[in-house]
Amino acid sequence: MSVDSAADALRNVDTARAGARLRAGLTPAWYGPAAAAALIVPGAGGAWGVGRGAQGALVSLVLSLGGLAVTVGLVRATRRATGVVVTRTWFSRLRRGWLGLLVVLVAGIAGWVLCRQAGAGEAVTRMTVFTVWGLGAWSVCAMRNAAIRQKLREPA
Repeated sequence: MSVDSAADALRNVDTARAGARLRAGLTPAWYGPAAAAALIVPGAGGAWGVGRGAQGALVSLVLSLGGLAVTVGLVRATRRATGVVVTRTWFSRLRRGWLGLLVVLVAGIAGWVLCRQAGAGEAVTRMTVFTVWGLGAWSVCAMRNAAIRQKLREPA
């Protein structure tokens, strides 16, 4: 083998590895709506449970724990669905997604402030905040997928 063909082969391997790493970062199309529902449904349960005593608190707790379990399950299913496991530390994942997380968090807080200023009740405020967070999580997934697809279309 010549040196040039060996260098080309190594470049092809590096290109394939980079493409696989990018594709591993894609989230399935169902992930965004499911993550939104996992955030909105517990919020709706909590809003429903306000003023209903122990029964409302129990339903709210069960829905919140269920939402957490669904979210964790979605993350695991997404990782397994890619076929390529890219291990990143918690800090590197947080650093990669800090801006989207910050925007979604601020939007939820802004929704809370606006509801309080408008005189909305606790149930409406809670539903608004969780809906904003759910739709924000969905939009962050969609934007990340769009950015990854753009990188995959760029010539190497």
